[in-house]
Amino acid sequence: MNNSLGIIIVNFNSGKLLKNCIDSIFNSDISKISLRVVIVDNNSKDDSLDIARKQDGQLKIIKNKQNKGFGKACNQGSELLFDKDFLLILNPDTIIEKQSLVQSLEFLIKNKNVSILGACHLNEFNNISPSCSRTPTVTTIIWDILGLSKLFPWLFKPATVMTDFDHKSSCYVNQVMGAYMMMQRKIFEDLKGFDTRFFVYYEDADFAYRAKKIGYNTYYNSDIRITHIGRGTTAKISDKSLFYNLRSRIQFVNKHYGAFKGNIILFMTLTIEPITRILYNLIKNPEENKNTIKAIRSIYRYYFKI
Repeated sequence: MNNSLGIIIVNFNSGKLLKNCIDSIFNSDISKISLRVVIVDNNSKDDSLDIARKQDGQLKIIKNKQNKGFGKACNQGSELLFDKDFLLILNPDTIIEKQSLVQSLEFLIKNKNVSILGACHLNEFNNISPSCSRTPTVTTIIWDILGLSKLFPWLFKPATVMTDFDHKSSCYVNQVMGAYMMMQRKIFEDLKGFDTRFFVYYEDADFAYRAKKIGYNTYYNSDIRITHIGRGTTAKISDKSLFYNLRSRIQFVNKHYGAFKGNIILFMTLTIEPITRILYNLIKNPEENKNTIKAIRSIYRYYFKI
C-alpha cells in the first residue's frame, strides 16, 4: 500500500485558523507522502479562503453556495480523493506537528487490525484535551440531561466525551473526535461516508458506531500529537452550536435505538434539560444561559413548527 493521503478540511468562517492549519500541513514531513488537501467551504462570509493559499496544486477548494453541514461537506471532499489510499478528516482549528502525518500512516500500515485512528489533542496551552468518546446510550444521555454526569462524573459517565480518561495512554476506544480521524479510504467508502442527516455533531459518533458493527476498530494513539484549539469555528454562535448538538443527539437516538426512546429524549430535552442547564450555568457561567434559552427555543420551533 502506498503512502497516498487525502485530507478533507471543512471550513466555515475559520479565519486565520484555516491558514495556520494549512501551513502546518505543508510544513510537516510530507516528502514521502503523495498528498492532496481538499477544503470544502460551507459558504463562509469571512476571508478565510483568501488567506489559505494554494500549494503547488496539492490543495483543492470546493465552494458551496450554502452551508451543507459537516458530514455532507466531508462526503463532497472525498469525491476528489478517489485515488488516495488513506483519508484524514481534519478540523481547520488544528495544527499538525511535523511528524504527525507520517506517524499516523506508518501506524495504520503496520497495524492492520486498526481501522480508524485518532491522535492526542493538545490545547493552546499545551495541555491534553479529551478527544475520545463512548458510544452514547439512552441511559448515559439521560444522565447528561439530569446533570448527573457533570456533578458526579465518577459515578455517572458522560454520554460521549471520556472526561474520566486522562488520554495519556494508547488504547482501543469507541470513537475518536472527527477533528482528526484517519482511515483507509475503503473504510469511508464501505460506510458510504457520513450520514448527512446529522448536520453537525454526532456524525462522527454515528460513523464510528456503524464501523464497529461491521468489524472496524477505532484506536487512540497518544504518541501522535496535534494542537486543537477547540470550538474554533463555533465560539461565536454558541446558541446554534447547542441547538445542532441537541438535535443531533435526538436524531442519533431515533436512528439507533428507535423512535419511542427518541421521543423520551426529546421530551426530557425540552422539559428537564433547560432547568439543569440553567442551574449549572448560574454556577459556572451565567451569561451562557442566553444561548441555552435560544437553543431550546430553536428545538421547540424545529419539532413543533412554532
